[in-house]
Amino acid sequence: MSNGGDTKSIYWIGTFTAPTDANTPYEWTSTRDKAATDSAMLTSQDDTKVFTFQDDTISYSASALGTTTTVKLKKD
Repeated sequence: MSNGGDTKSIYWIGTFTAPTDANTPYEWTSTRDKAATDSAMLTSQDDTKVFTFQDDTISYSASALGTTTTVKLKKD
């Protein structure tokens, strides 16, 4: 990448349901904010997306060009 990896694109803006206890894994279904994402070129077009929090990691499935992968986000 010519900018050292600092490129940012919107992939998802949606709802979040906070857990009521500390049990993990915690899973929630987020509903996409269509008004905030319809004009973004690289955003998911799914109406909903399932997110999981386990072992300090948030994960979700993402698809592009016919390939689906699990994205894992963990704080450094």
